[in-house]
Amino acid sequence: MRILRLLCALLFSSLLLMHNAVASSVGDFALLDQNGTFHQASYYSDHDAIVILAESSETLAGERARTAVSNIESVEQSGKIKAFVISPNSGVERDALQAAVSALSTNLPVLIDETQLVSQSLDLSRYGEVVVINPKSLSVIYRGSTADLKGITDFSALSTSAASNTEPLGDSIEFRSSKAVSYVNDVAPILERNCVTCHRDGGIGPWSMSSHAMVQGWSPMMREVVMTQRMPPGRIDTHVGKKISNANGLTVAEQQTLIDWIDQGAKRIGDQDPLTQLTFDATEFTVGEPDLVLNVPPQTIPATGVVDYRYVPVQLNLPEDKWLRAIEFVPGDHEVLHHVITYLSSPADKSETAEDGGAGQGENLGGFAPGRQPDEFADNSGRLIPKGSNLLLQMHYTTSGRETVDATKVGLYFHDEPPAHVMSGGVAGQRRFMIPPGAKEHKLTGVQEIDRDAYLYELNPHMHFRGKYMSYSVQYPDGKEELLLSVPKYDFNWQFNYRLEDPLFLPAGSRVIARGAMDNSAQNKGNPDPSRPVFFGLQTMHEMFFGFMTLRYVGDTPNKVVMGSEAAVSTVAAGR
Repeated sequence: MRILRLLCALLFSSLLLMHNAVASSVGDFALLDQNGTFHQASYYSDHDAIVILAESSETLAGERARTAVSNIESVEQSGKIKAFVISPNSGVERDALQAAVSALSTNLPVLIDETQLVSQSLDLSRYGEVVVINPKSLSVIYRGSTADLKGITDFSALSTSAASNTEPLGDSIEFRSSKAVSYVNDVAPILERNCVTCHRDGGIGPWSMSSHAMVQGWSPMMREVVMTQRMPPGRIDTHVGKKISNANGLTVAEQQTLIDWIDQGAKRIGDQDPLTQLTFDATEFTVGEPDLVLNVPPQTIPATGVVDYRYVPVQLNLPEDKWLRAIEFVPGDHEVLHHVITYLSSPADKSETAEDGGAGQGENLGGFAPGRQPDEFADNSGRLIPKGSNLLLQMHYTTSGRETVDATKVGLYFHDEPPAHVMSGGVAGQRRFMIPPGAKEHKLTGVQEIDRDAYLYELNPHMHFRGKYMSYSVQYPDGKEELLLSVPKYDFNWQFNYRLEDPLFLPAGSRVIARGAMDNSAQNKGNPDPSRPVFFGLQTMHEMFFGFMTLRYVGDTPNKVVMGSEAAVSTVAAGR
């Protein structure tokens, strides 16, 4: 009996410890700061601790907050302790936070928690409260005031239970009131609008949101990808730049609804399940029936190893000149086809050993990559395919652990008569660089000179596995600079072509500038080898830094095309 009681006591103690461990876990999360920089908690796993102080743009002006900020500044150490302020004020304006931080003369990042979901997961309750997180386990090791942190060097000695709270805290944080969430009325419509296009049978998502049972089973993963901003993919910083018509992203309310529902158990009341009733268009091409469908010769892809870029010629046999208005690709195997770039070739194109990797001098007509297709030329514009021309497809494959055959299709859509305008391409890129081993933020810049009046339609940032972030700005002839687009967390797995809601006029003499950075450190989980320097190259083991764009030069019509600008950029897109 005594042994049984002892075993019961040990079991109870173990369960209690497990409960406490779970209760102190906060889970991974990601937020932008007041400058639009992306921060993810797990990225700082090479640090000893993350210190997070709750303040707002209003409270930062007070003396209490000044002392609290000073206290956490005193413990920040490069490579060891990372300190943040977090603003859980859902209505805060970014410029107000920037002004408040500037007034304090501090460099601390202020994480903007618009949804309040991160602040709630950290169990923050008052301004001036600080939490210290172990970034390796993502668990809270201290909670209290900043007074206990001042001058501390050994964070392993911290204990939440031993917090002295000698420093007064501020007012209570006013959180939104969560309500019961309905799967049928609230959650299913969000998933239908944002997720099931990819997460369906035959889609490119790794699992299908075909029923409540499926969604409920994957709900922990859904919570993680929403809290870390991994999904939906292709997110941009919506607080800056021009309006983008095709940017992905959940609204603040949608994020709150999804996380609330998952935290409430991801339940369904009743038998109704809207996801089981969804139907999808079975047509292969989303733009409609193509005028011409090209079947790319089947490509056998090995199970493992690195597959060199393949350059596959495709015969057109057009009896007359054609103006292309759109191009769309249907991959034979989504899992292995990383991208396709389509080049126009003719018998005169001989430079198959050019620096662009063998693409010759043909014009880039369009391409495919996850998140980037189809290509449709706006405002009654197009690209010319002369009679007698053919296509040369640059095809990039990645192995998946199984041998497969990819049989991709290309759909071409033609204008019935010549369009009013000619669409062109451009790139603000850099080819000569060396990224040092272990570099967390190796900055790069590329510039595209606009030598004639033009309109800018689309922006397509491109890097490989070490790509960290990229932004586009335009510097006008008078010296004024305007930010157009910011992608704070670049993801090589998704190649988005961001369309400006309204084309932007670029007067002659403007300069489009792409600024970005590479992460060649071990903290970049997609980095093939952080111990080696990295140079420009076509394969994903190498790197690229290209800020592609779609432009229409004023005056370029089917009857008059000034070739200077177009010729300069017709081949730089190779290796995308």
